[in-house]
Amino acid sequence: MSVVSLAVKEGNPVTEDTVRSLAAEISSGMEIKNPQDAKDFAAVLAAFHDSAESILAMEDYIPPALKPDLKRYPRENISYPKRGSPENPLGGWACKFTIEDKQKSSKKGLLEGKTIVLKDCISVAGVPCTLGTDAISPPWVPFVDATVVKRVLEAGGIITGKASTESMCQSASSFTSVTGPVDNPFAPGRTSGGSSSGCGVLVADGSCDMAIGADQGGSIRMPSAFCGLVGIKPTFGLVPYTAIASNEWQHDYAGPMCKNVHDAALLLQVIAGADGLDDRSGAGCPFPEDVPKYSELLVPATAEAGLPLKGKKIGILKEAFQMPVLDPRVAEKVQESAKLFASLGASVEEVSIPLHTIAPTVWMVANRYTGGVTRLGEASGHRQYYQNDLHNLLFPLTQEKWEKFIPATINSQLNALYGWKRMSGVYGKAMNKLMEIAHAYTAALEKYDCLVLPTVAFVANTHAAPNATALQKIQKSVGQGLNCCPFNGTGHPALSLPIGTLPPAKEDWVTDADADLKLPVGMQLVGKWWDETGLFQIANAWEGAFDWKTR
Repeated sequence: MSVVSLAVKEGNPVTEDTVRSLAAEISSGMEIKNPQDAKDFAAVLAAFHDSAESILAMEDYIPPALKPDLKRYPRENISYPKRGSPENPLGGWACKFTIEDKQKSSKKGLLEGKTIVLKDCISVAGVPCTLGTDAISPPWVPFVDATVVKRVLEAGGIITGKASTESMCQSASSFTSVTGPVDNPFAPGRTSGGSSSGCGVLVADGSCDMAIGADQGGSIRMPSAFCGLVGIKPTFGLVPYTAIASNEWQHDYAGPMCKNVHDAALLLQVIAGADGLDDRSGAGCPFPEDVPKYSELLVPATAEAGLPLKGKKIGILKEAFQMPVLDPRVAEKVQESAKLFASLGASVEEVSIPLHTIAPTVWMVANRYTGGVTRLGEASGHRQYYQNDLHNLLFPLTQEKWEKFIPATINSQLNALYGWKRMSGVYGKAMNKLMEIAHAYTAALEKYDCLVLPTVAFVANTHAAPNATALQKIQKSVGQGLNCCPFNGTGHPALSLPIGTLPPAKEDWVTDADADLKLPVGMQLVGKWWDETGLFQIANAWEGAFDWKTR
C-alpha cells in the first residue's frame, strides 16, 4: 500500500506517543518495541493526518439527483402540532407541511391527489428531521430530498408531513419519541408499535392516505399489525434507502404502510427501483421503468371465479408458532386465517424450517456488531451517499448527547464495543449463519408461494410508565418481533395483513373495560426475493374475501 506523500505541515499533532497509544488500543498491552519503528510510523501517520485534514477542507459532493427543485416543489406551511392537541390527538405528527407539484400537467401521476406522510428519518430538504431524539439540538435540517421523496412528488403525491418515529428509530414500542408517546388509534394509552409509530397512527386514523416507513427489524410490519394496516418490507434493495438516516446498512428497508393492499401495491410501484446511488440495490433489482405494475397485477392471470388463488401453495411455518412469548390466542387467530386460503383455491399445509428458531438471535447479534458501530459514528464500507451533515451534528458524542439516548441505543453501542473487542470472530459466524437461514427459507419457497406466520407475538400492550427503569422499558417489547427480524437479515419480502381482532391478555388489562377492546392482529406473508407481485396477489385475495374488523 503506497502513501501519497511524507510531507508534514507545521503544527501536525501526531507524535510517537500517539502511535504507541494507538497500538495499545489495537489489543490490550500491544506495544511497538523498536524505537525507530515508532518514529517511522509516526512520520507516516502524520502524513495521513494531513491528507485526511485536506479532505475535511474540501466542499462536500451532493448528487444532482438529490438536489430539490424548490420552485416546483416548495415546502409550505411547516408547523409542529403539539401532542394531544386537536391537530395531533394521538401524537402521530412530528411536523406538518405541504409539498406538491406547482407545475402540474394534464398527465396524471399514479399518486395524483394522494396524501403521503414520511417517517421522521427520511430527508426532506429544508424541513427539520428529529430522528425521534433531542440528542441533536436544534434538530438536523437536511438539504437534500431522499429518492423516495422525489419519486412520490413526481408521481403527483402530496406530502403532508413527517410522522413521529421512536428515538433514533430504535424502539419497537411507541413511547420513546422526543415528541411524546404515540397512542394506538384503537386504544389510546397502548402502543402503536415502533419504530414507524407515527406512520401507523396517521394512516389508521385517516390523517393521510399512505405512509412510507422504515424497517430494520420489523418497524414497518409491527406498527402495521398493531394499527390494522397493510405494511410491506420489500426485498432487500428494491426501494432505495438514499438520504434516509441509516441504522444498519444490511438491515435497512423503506416501504409502504397503507389501509389496503391496493394502496400498498400502488405506493411500492412508485418508490421501487434502483437509483444508482445506493449499493443495497444489487443483482436482480429492477430499474424504475422495469418495476412490475403491482397495482394492476393484484389478481393472478390464472384466477378463476371464486377461486382467485387456485394453484397457489401456502406454507404455514411451524416454528413461528412456537416462539417465546407468543400469545396462544394470536397463534390460533393466525392459524385460522391462514387456513382460509384453502377456500380461495390455494393448498395450505404446515412446513417446518427448524433454523427459524435461531434466526432472531443470529439477526440480533449481526445487527449489534455493525449497527452499534454505525451508532458510534463509524459507518463505512458501502458505495452510497453519506449524510455527513447529520454525522457532524451527532459526532463526536458528548456526555450530554449520550444521556439523551434511549436504553436501546446505548445497549447497541455497548454490544458493538464488547463484541468487536472481546469476541471479534462472532460477526463472521453470524453472517454465515444468516446465509444458511436465508437458504433454508429460499428452499421452502421453491415449493410454496409464501410462508405464513404471526407478525407480532401479542396485541398492543400498554406504554411503559414515564419513571420506568431502562430494563422495564426494554421489557415492553421483548419477543415482540421475533417473527419479523429474521427477514431483515435474509432479505426476503414480508407483508403484514390485518386478519382479525382480540382484546388484550387479561394480565395486561388496566381496567375491566379492556376486555371489550378490539385490537388488530396481523398475519405475515413472506415470499421469494423480488416476488412482491405474488405477495400482493395472495394478500389481496384474502382481503377481498374476508372483513378483518368483524373477525
